[in-house]
Amino acid sequence: MLLKKYLGIVLCSLFLLISCSEEEDNGVLTFEAPSVDLSLESGEFRIGQTVRVGATFSASALFREFVVERGGAIIDRLTFPERTSGQSSYNLEFFITEDLLGTTQTFTFTVTDTFGETDSAAFTATISEVAPAFTIEDVELNGTAFKQVTGRINFDETFDNDNLWLLNGEVEVDDITTLTIEAGTTVYALDENTELNVLIGGTLLAQGTEEEPIVFTSVNAAPDQPGDPDKGDWIGVVLRGDDSLEGNSGILEYVRIENGGNGDEALQLRQVGGATVIDYVQVHNTDDTGIRMRGGYVNLKHILVTHPDDRGIRYSDGWEGNGQFWAIVTDVDDSEGLLGRDTDESPRLSDAVMSNVTVVGPFVVGDGAGDTDGVQVRDGAKGEFHNFIVTGFDDSFRNRSDDGDMIIRNSAVFGNGTDGDEDGLHSSVRDDFRDPANNNSEDEIVLTDIFVGISTANSSDASTLGDFFDAVNFVGAVSPDDDWTLGWTLNFDGTPRE
Repeated sequence: MLLKKYLGIVLCSLFLLISCSEEEDNGVLTFEAPSVDLSLESGEFRIGQTVRVGATFSASALFREFVVERGGAIIDRLTFPERTSGQSSYNLEFFITEDLLGTTQTFTFTVTDTFGETDSAAFTATISEVAPAFTIEDVELNGTAFKQVTGRINFDETFDNDNLWLLNGEVEVDDITTLTIEAGTTVYALDENTELNVLIGGTLLAQGTEEEPIVFTSVNAAPDQPGDPDKGDWIGVVLRGDDSLEGNSGILEYVRIENGGNGDEALQLRQVGGATVIDYVQVHNTDDTGIRMRGGYVNLKHILVTHPDDRGIRYSDGWEGNGQFWAIVTDVDDSEGLLGRDTDESPRLSDAVMSNVTVVGPFVVGDGAGDTDGVQVRDGAKGEFHNFIVTGFDDSFRNRSDDGDMIIRNSAVFGNGTDGDEDGLHSSVRDDFRDPANNNSEDEIVLTDIFVGISTANSSDASTLGDFFDAVNFVGAVSPDDDWTLGWTLNFDGTPRE
């Protein structure tokens, strides 16, 4: 068993015997007892797994030490010479080797404060022959051979690009399990009940390239199938995370998700952590919303959503991530290109920052029907919108948020509205948008291929918004000089972008 340890400290600076959470009762200082919480429950594990146990420990009084034991023997001890208290974290990682089969491994984590008060938590791993909960079998549909996958993937697995892969029903990726998909692989979905669901603690490594993207699509798009691929042929891809800044559900890079959205979003990011990579992803021809972030801290870059049957991108449930280089093209009436909306059940209010986004609506690619919003926030959600282009909607920007915090800067609106003003600015944002301090514009920007085009007339350097953002200084998502959509995505009509 190979062990690794990591220590992350979040500490409050204190004077001796005065803590961050102390209380005074009749002149006497009192302190809460120390505590330890573990991120992973004890259970049954198998040879070849890497088990990661996170311990969060806190002390109201000052820390004295934190001790980690394995089978009663101390394997690590942390001492705290500085006068500190508060909350800290410790991460233990171990790989299960063959010689541990049939054994039980117990790890105990104990924190002690300066008064000698302690708290402990134990994690137990029973090492056994865990049976696969999934099957991979060779099947043939209309003369085409597939590797059909069914069930819950609970061993590390790879989908290679030498085969056509077929998902049957809900295929899950289990906790502490990694599914790797090679560049150039196409994964087909059998029917409208099919989805790929990566559970909390599971990892999806789908890392394509510009020349060899990874494609998720309907079986009707496979060779020699009698049906035609269409919206809602299957559900989509779901990533679930632990709602932390450090959480990592894997990588989606140079990935296309097509013909999904049956009853749900084609790409769902549920409480996905900030270490997850979502970059160069297209969602095309979906029967519902293209992409939805439900909470979490995940960041998204180089995103293209084309031909959704509902919203292009939606964020909710307290999403606190960032976005850059998004293009959304929709011909849907009575909907929004980009929507931020929280509910009463949200754990917190969304507070997202986005830059270099182009949102194109039905006045450009549809019938020109009204009652559409290019960008809207509502019900408490917040949002910062920098270097945006919004065109082709009834309302370009609209604020229906109870909080009222919608920041729009260095952005352009044109070709919107039905009253001849072309700006389409809802009354809820009009005054702020036109405030000279926000440096917005209502001048037309020439767009080619529907969404390609930028302006530097009123732009700002996106890198000033944070480390996530690339240092570009233009309004819009796709520069003609650096068209990041070429070679791996589809046009609005479904033809390859070349």
